[in-house]
Amino acid sequence: MKTLLAIFVLALVVAIPAVAQQKTPPPPGAARPLNLPRMTEKKLSNGLTVILAPLPNVPKVTAILTFRSATTATDRVRHPGIAQIAAIVANEGTDTRTSKQLKEELRSIGGSLDLGSDADSTSMTAVALSEFSTRLFDLMSDVTQHPAFPENELKLAKDNTIQQIRAGRADPNFLVNERFQKAVFGNHPYSFVVPDEKYINTLTREDLRNFVASFYIPNSSHLIVVGDIDPNKTLAEIEKAFGTWKAGTVPPQENLTPPARDKRQIYFVNRPGSIQSSILIGNISIPRKDKDYFAIRTANIIFGGSFYSRLTINIREGKGYTYSPFSSANTQAIAGSFVAGASVRNEVTGPTLLEMFYELDRMRVLPVSDEELNAAKEFSTGNFSVELASQLGLAGRINSIYTYDLDKSFIDDFRPKITALTPADIQRVAAKYFDTYRAAVVIVGDWDKVKDQVTPFGDVTIYDADGNVITK
Repeated sequence: MKTLLAIFVLALVVAIPAVAQQKTPPPPGAARPLNLPRMTEKKLSNGLTVILAPLPNVPKVTAILTFRSATTATDRVRHPGIAQIAAIVANEGTDTRTSKQLKEELRSIGGSLDLGSDADSTSMTAVALSEFSTRLFDLMSDVTQHPAFPENELKLAKDNTIQQIRAGRADPNFLVNERFQKAVFGNHPYSFVVPDEKYINTLTREDLRNFVASFYIPNSSHLIVVGDIDPNKTLAEIEKAFGTWKAGTVPPQENLTPPARDKRQIYFVNRPGSIQSSILIGNISIPRKDKDYFAIRTANIIFGGSFYSRLTINIREGKGYTYSPFSSANTQAIAGSFVAGASVRNEVTGPTLLEMFYELDRMRVLPVSDEELNAAKEFSTGNFSVELASQLGLAGRINSIYTYDLDKSFIDDFRPKITALTPADIQRVAAKYFDTYRAAVVIVGDWDKVKDQVTPFGDVTIYDADGNVITK
């Protein structure tokens, strides 16, 4: 035994210098083929679009049912927040099943069912063992068509939502995001984040039932099913579960145009006593189906969307201003936003702004290096492949195609379009969308402590935590 151990240690000692001599990492291996399932699309007589993708890697089925008309800003004049409350309470009981019965049935089939609402839709995501797919679709249909919105569950949801909003008012991350959405999107529906709690208190079961009847409609919805399925059998199960769901009138969209700025503007949310400043810088960018999607996605990875990004190297590793700076290219159906952010100590608020503007402008006027671009491509395509390996990941990607009306070839085209990007493509989109001269700059912090650092960067409007203007 001692002899074997000695040989092992000797081999390890000999191997270490050889490893240490390698100064560059080995090149990545060749990309593996995606091997995507063949998808089947069918439209039911009531207008529901059904997309089936057999993926028999595990004996499960994942389904995403998306109601495209039911957005977070739905009915934001009379009942702002109704879409979120409906999504929270819809699966807490139907006309024939209590909340407990729903949970027990889902548990008996190894399943789960959840709803969530965002700026473009409401989605129901459900999972079960594939042998129980018939029962899963029956439960999904029941929740879709017959949510009971029990008074006790509705009250709990309203109370919890109000408490979350109140807690958010004490959280600088919530405040900076809320003000950024309003600064960038103005009166557009995308500016909506949360309602005033007085509107939540007025919501009734009848309001929620009417909302579901108007916005959870098959002819403005699609159902994605991925998993261990037989397409013909599964389609028959879906026809049985959803065939009697009645079509409705698709509500018109608000066709408002997001505001345009002609200069840089600073929106400061005063939070006396703050020991740091939370910063977001950004502007309007592209809708989800824009041809520049792949380029701006990759530009974002290079700028601040990865741990080796320029923003991280500068203000985290080089300056030590913050632990986790970031950027994000958010794309939605009608418009998107590009945003860069960081939370920093009061005394380096101004220097951080300066460095963030410097890095944004550097992306706009100089091409990125081949090394940066290749690393971003590998990061993007690698994550994409990993995502598609799971049922939920593949279902989510297919769902985005139908939610945002993308080309049906989007998944197949992803790698080739990312791979084809050049430094000139990255510089072009950065010059267009990383606009420092007309940017919205949102800061949450203690105005008295940082005002001298902030005012040199542009005109300032000051708000309190409730969104009221204090001074301009």
